[in-house]
Amino acid sequence: MTVFDAIVPRTGRRRALTRAICLLAMGVLGVSCGGAPQPGDPDLSIELRWIKGYGGESRSEVETGLLWTLSFLGATLPEGAPDPLSWRDNVVTLRLDHAGIDADVLPHWERLFALMKASEEYRAMRAFDIGRFVALTLCSSNHYYSLTGADTRYERAYANHVFAPERVAIVESAVAHGNRLLEIAEGPTVPDIAFIAHEGIGSISQGTFVAKERELLDVMANGQLRFALYGADGSLKPSADRTLTAAGKPSKCLWCHETHLLSPIEGRTSLPGYGSLGAFERRIATRMEELRIARGALTSRIAFRREQDHTYAELLYMAFYEPSAERLAREWSVPVARVQEALSRLPTHAHDEFDFLGQRLYRRRDVDALAPYGVLEPPTDPREPSAYEPDLLR
Repeated sequence: MTVFDAIVPRTGRRRALTRAICLLAMGVLGVSCGGAPQPGDPDLSIELRWIKGYGGESRSEVETGLLWTLSFLGATLPEGAPDPLSWRDNVVTLRLDHAGIDADVLPHWERLFALMKASEEYRAMRAFDIGRFVALTLCSSNHYYSLTGADTRYERAYANHVFAPERVAIVESAVAHGNRLLEIAEGPTVPDIAFIAHEGIGSISQGTFVAKERELLDVMANGQLRFALYGADGSLKPSADRTLTAAGKPSKCLWCHETHLLSPIEGRTSLPGYGSLGAFERRIATRMEELRIARGALTSRIAFRREQDHTYAELLYMAFYEPSAERLAREWSVPVARVQEALSRLPTHAHDEFDFLGQRLYRRRDVDALAPYGVLEPPTDPREPSAYEPDLLR
């Protein structure tokens, strides 16, 4: 295999941060930084390899999915900036200095890019699998928290908003296995939007409810929802406790909410001393309309009106986590017959969400060990609690 030295000389971080702030101003405030774009910082760019995951997948869909992935991770993607994606055949160069990344989280991105480019996969293939990229960013809870700037402590995250004294009790929940208690942030602006769900044991109506963990939803500067899960000790958790809730990881929250604030699906009972479900649903509808208007005013490459475009981001990681033999043959640059022979003892399955992904699919955790090069291991599961959850940015 050809060895490609992907670790490039570092340039000044201060220049990179200055450019990022400038580009953010262009997208959010409509101001001009003047002059031609500065040369790209190689520490903030990476080559990503599109490996076709299913028959109908197109480059434009992959690009849409990649942009939505970056947006879910906080990128503003300002229309006035140069394109953060540039293609050469099936390889796309991602330039974060054109993506509108907050300066505070750029060092995390820089560290993650360095690790990806130092991998055996990158050196051998001269690029990093787009599916693995999404798995190690959007689907890796610890990395998601770092890249979106989620506060590491619940107490500080809570103090960032002013929550109403009246709470809402959810007795019948489609998410929690028992009761849940909701807090709603007050404030007139979209950045004030936030909700906290306390998950626990016991009965709210009987006064025995004890919160064991908390889920925080708020809104990032780019209009996307951000999710953070906190344990009883106030620290971030990679996933919710299966015994308490089916919430899973932040990536599952994003999959379920899509881009919406959701009302209780099964809630019917309002308890004395707590906010009524009717008033809560009206509050959700009002806040969602405010968020929709704010998104429409953004100068972003993300078209929020095309609500199903986020699915292309999900398809990038689903086709990666449940690959066909054809996808693996393209990934490893070997004939399909050789892949089928190597995997002949492994079980296959059909995809339970999108049947066009294939009827004979493998599990990523079963096939990575057979790759012809070493890889950075992704989380065991993209949405649910994982046996392995990477934490490369600690």
